[in-house]
Amino acid sequence: MKHAAYRLFKKPFFGRFVRPWRWPAEAEPGQWQPLRISSGSGATLRGLLAKAHAGPAKGAVLMCHPMGVVAKGFWMKYGHAELLRQAGYHVMLFDLNGFGESSSSTMDFHLDVLAAGQALQAEYPHLPVAVLGASMGAAMSLCAMTQAEHPFKAAVLESAFPTLLHFWSRYPIPRLGIQLSRLLYPAGERRLRPLHAAEHLQGSPALLLIYGEADELTPVHDGQLLWQALHGRTETHFWQVPKAQHTHAYAAEPEAYAQRVIGFLDAQLGGQLRVA
Repeated sequence: MKHAAYRLFKKPFFGRFVRPWRWPAEAEPGQWQPLRISSGSGATLRGLLAKAHAGPAKGAVLMCHPMGVVAKGFWMKYGHAELLRQAGYHVMLFDLNGFGESSSSTMDFHLDVLAAGQALQAEYPHLPVAVLGASMGAAMSLCAMTQAEHPFKAAVLESAFPTLLHFWSRYPIPRLGIQLSRLLYPAGERRLRPLHAAEHLQGSPALLLIYGEADELTPVHDGQLLWQALHGRTETHFWQVPKAQHTHAYAAEPEAYAQRVIGFLDAQLGGQLRVA
């Protein structure tokens, strides 16, 4: 009954993205191992795991997708997963609950990130783990890092909104739903508020925040609000990308993105090859 109520509540937010999941044309399914993960949100998450291309791995990276029908396939479609694998990282992709192949449950998407991160750490217990998220995936990754048991040593967060209202204020029905949730269930709304998460981070993970100058959904100003909340609490870097649209910094500046993101991960995860 509870999950049915949440499905109705979530429909104005995510209903247009609920479609059967398909492999992106850019993917090679044979390189990916399917996974099922039980989340604290009540959902069964579907994930994919792929190893680094050559040699011992430096670490493992969980990739948390933005909203969209392609869901976890975003990272294969636009080349991020391949970039990380070529750089020496194992990667795990997964669908947040209600997206792609994952079952739908509550709005506690941060618990999905937590469960997927713990599953990745269990796969590679001797490797450091980081998370890379975009938009909703970035925001929920930050919220997941308020949980003491999260495994993330570092995070790359692109286009993360500071609050749900910052992102959804231009959409009347979702805006009303968030406003009502603040009145009727304030604790639930706070759990999904990155600005609140910034004050309660656990473990001091290093962060790289990325925002595009052409992003109209999470503009640079929104990113600066989040940076100001995080700066001084943990090591936080900010990269403002010219001409980059929402979640597409890699497409706008592929060489600079590779240098910044891989350099950051190498520095934060030790930069030394390990036996995996």
